[in-house]
Amino acid sequence: MNKGITSCVLCALCIMQDASASSLDSETEIRHVIEQFRVSIINKDKAVFSSLFFNENIPFIAVFSEEMLARKRIENPKYPAAVDFSQFGPPVKMLSGDKAEEEKIWNIKVQTDGHLASVHFNYSDHVSARKRAWGTESWSLVKVDSDWKITSVSFTVTEVEGEK
Repeated sequence: MNKGITSCVLCALCIMQDASASSLDSETEIRHVIEQFRVSIINKDKAVFSSLFFNENIPFIAVFSEEMLARKRIENPKYPAAVDFSQFGPPVKMLSGDKAEEEKIWNIKVQTDGHLASVHFNYSDHVSARKRAWGTESWSLVKVDSDWKITSVSFTVTEVEGEK
């Protein structure tokens, strides 16, 4: 009887270790996607950037901070509290223009079961080395074959005062 219990406990520990290792592998892979996202913005690498998304029509929703809304609504009382930027085209359109751009990312939190994932992080958006905006960002991802793909992006935005 004790051998049966011991066998079950050992089996359960092995399964838990495999799941933990798989989750760790997935987190490493997802962090690589985040780095590809960041670097493709800097390099304006449209091919890599586009490859990170499940498709061209994912939700890309900005929620504007109360502080930013207060400033914007002085000029335009109907300034929206949130905008789905996917209505303006695929996310790769963000990489247009000649100015140097960078999204700095920190405080990354990844949750995954190896098939689905959510990522949350803080970011600041820089154009020509000047901070333009900052906030928090959240992604949903799915694993398709061996690749993680972003299925939605939501982020808060606070513009640096004086920037447009």
